[in-house]
Amino acid sequence: MHAPAHGRAGGKVILLGEHAVVYGRPALATGVPLVVGATVETGDGPRLVSEVPADERGTRLVREAAAAMGLDPSRVVVRVRSEIPPGRGLGSSAGLAVAVVRAMAAAAGRTLDTAATLALGRALERIFHGTPSGVDPAAAALGTCIRFVRGEPPTVTPIRVGRPLRVVVAHGQRARSTAAAVGGLRERWEHDRPRHERLFDDVARVVDDGIAAVERGDLDALGAAFDRNQALLESLGVSSPDVAAHVAAAKAAGAVGAKLTGGGAGGAIIAIARDADTVAAAIRRTGATTFIVDVAETRARGATT
Repeated sequence: MHAPAHGRAGGKVILLGEHAVVYGRPALATGVPLVVGATVETGDGPRLVSEVPADERGTRLVREAAAAMGLDPSRVVVRVRSEIPPGRGLGSSAGLAVAVVRAMAAAAGRTLDTAATLALGRALERIFHGTPSGVDPAAAALGTCIRFVRGEPPTVTPIRVGRPLRVVVAHGQRARSTAAAVGGLRERWEHDRPRHERLFDDVARVVDDGIAAVERGDLDALGAAFDRNQALLESLGVSSPDVAAHVAAAKAAGAVGAKLTGGGAGGAIIAIARDADTVAAAIRRTGATTFIVDVAETRARGATT
């Protein structure tokens, strides 16, 4: 490795199906154009340098990604710049993993196909989240609207968007642990599997209804799927007071549907509305940061606080 090598990836939002996707049910997700950039350099490694202080997981990420590409981890330093706020359910860890994979491949002079990128992204995301489904790196790497089902390999199906959909994304100011939310649900599932399996099956039906609504371009039906999914997530115990406040603000401002996105503990939500700007402004008054994603184009408009 002589010159620095670069890799990029995006964030993601799960539109429908988070948490249940860990247990083999489908999820609907889309990429979000908040960018993570990774640069691989020769140096005293393995080391990750970023604006957010790195812990031992960053070192492990660099070590394992370098080894996977046939590089000597002791001579690899990775510098990261990320637009994705961590701990908000927007795929910061997955975006980081995919960006590092791509940068390492460039440093090694290798070209990775999509399947290899997703496989390595899933493996490296486990450093941060333990037993994730793999939907986050898939959405982060592909940047498009997808139906995802966990597996080895996972089933990833592109979704045709019947008409442009404007989704308001909002998140609070406090980072929370996705791993803790996932682990807490697993404990509850192990304590009462029949109840949770029924709830996961209900989520799966909502996901398929929502996908049909996206393909038709049916805003009202998608909003109803959001609301049904949120009720099920509350029953699963993965929502939070921050989520409730943001959802209430969105609905009061005219959103046809609103729900948490991601792990739930960080307060991130998504909302569907005919007047996305009005809904975004209402959510900002709760102290949240908002931006708008045009799902058909997977492009964010002016992130604001």
